[in-house]
Amino acid sequence: MTAIVTTPFRVVNAQNFKEDVGSNSVYIGIGKADAWSTTTSDITDTTPFTPSDRIDDISEAYQNMIGMKKVSSSDISHIVPRHTWTSGTTYIAWDSDDATIYDKAFYVITSEFKIYKCIEASGASTVEPTHIETDPQLESDGYKWKYLQTVTVTDAEKFLTVSYMPIQTIQMPTTSTGGNGSSSSATITLTAANEYIKAGMLVTGTGITAGDVVVSITGTTLVIDNARTVANGTTLTFGRLADTDINYANQTAQINSLNATKAAGIERIEMVTAGSSYETTPTLTITGDGTGAAATAVMVSNALSSITVTNKGTDYTVADIVVVGGGGTEATARAVIAPQDGHGVDPISELGAFYVGINTLLSGSESGDLTVGQDFRQVSLIKNPKVYGSTTTATASTLRARHSLRLASNANLSGYQVDQLITGATSEAKAYLVQIDTTNKVFYYYQNSKTGYGNFVQGDAISATLPNSTQNVALDQTDSTSWYGNAADDVADSTAYAPEVKKNSGELIFLENRDPINRSSSQIEDIKLIIEF
Repeated sequence: MTAIVTTPFRVVNAQNFKEDVGSNSVYIGIGKADAWSTTTSDITDTTPFTPSDRIDDISEAYQNMIGMKKVSSSDISHIVPRHTWTSGTTYIAWDSDDATIYDKAFYVITSEFKIYKCIEASGASTVEPTHIETDPQLESDGYKWKYLQTVTVTDAEKFLTVSYMPIQTIQMPTTSTGGNGSSSSATITLTAANEYIKAGMLVTGTGITAGDVVVSITGTTLVIDNARTVANGTTLTFGRLADTDINYANQTAQINSLNATKAAGIERIEMVTAGSSYETTPTLTITGDGTGAAATAVMVSNALSSITVTNKGTDYTVADIVVVGGGGTEATARAVIAPQDGHGVDPISELGAFYVGINTLLSGSESGDLTVGQDFRQVSLIKNPKVYGSTTTATASTLRARHSLRLASNANLSGYQVDQLITGATSEAKAYLVQIDTTNKVFYYYQNSKTGYGNFVQGDAISATLPNSTQNVALDQTDSTSWYGNAADDVADSTAYAPEVKKNSGELIFLENRDPINRSSSQIEDIKLIIEF
């Protein structure tokens, strides 16, 4: 038995993931301040190892965690491999019969951040497309390009990289009929339910004022944000962006493409074999599940050199091309069929956007939750982590993940530095020192498989080695609730120094090991994650 996972399935998975991030608490986590070496005595970095899909690797990443930052719905986008238009480059024409088309450069992004789909190719491209017409345009170099959309400045800043570029399919408008009679009310009754109406959509129609939006929709009961008088039977349109919206022009391009007349037609006909010994130009018979397609053959030296589509027809999903007459050895050809709704209606599906990009900025300490003056080597995605000491899903914008040791009030912390290996004299517990709060006398730390998971105890004398000379300080012995000392059980700390997220809670769904990234209070880290489905 043979089977495949289709590209549409991969695209759907990417879409579901993007929607899942928007409806759940998903965080980017950073961690692992210690070197990639495998022993505590070695502070030199080696090449990061590739994480494996093991429970042990996932658990280790949780232990290494320093802090987390929440991902918002605006921080994620569909992306595709980037093909920047360059003069002299040969591009590939889109082909419905090419099983590897999504691995090829059949689309480009230009110097104006416009995205085009190649409909016809001819040698090296030398004319950069600039048009925004609905119909594909033929350039003087023989290339025909279909304009799809323009990458907005916001999306370019967040998701455009050397290797990838953002692509989006914007919600298409939908219509329904309804009204609230002669009364002035924010509640409108529709004649039928419409699954495509969503909260936040703009509403237009007679009786509606510009800027009105959907508050909620339950069955046929529609609530908008203002009381309006809407006559029964009024046609209402939902989902059209305001003309001031940054994506208005891109949505318009999609709408125009949907309304174009030759959807699902035969885009072009490719020669398979040219035939020979033709005495006259043969005719072409097109059979399939659509209607109206027509084409003519071009003959050179008693053989077919090309086929010109004179009418694309409509509603084709399959088509056979038969060369008839002419007296020669029969040539063969195949049809390239346009997408069912036409080019440019659904850019995500058309370009095979089974990738998503996630971007977030780490600015300074992020309210103290993300340590500065430190580095990190792991980046992860965690879905629905729990608040420390509870079963409640975390929703804060940032979370502190490191543990703490409250030190004696008279402790002398001079000489201690981050990245030292600290050890409890009594407990013999070991940990990596991540951050030092000299004002409040607090050590922030984490443990991993290199240090082991021993528990510090009240009154432990804390020594520190590597990279500095040995230091020694005592834990607070007066308040047993003012220090964190049980990494295994996540015992609650009554002070403000406890972690804000429960270890190993939620689902770690992505993990990447990197070379060390140094953090400082004067810089911003721009983290971009690329996930392929």
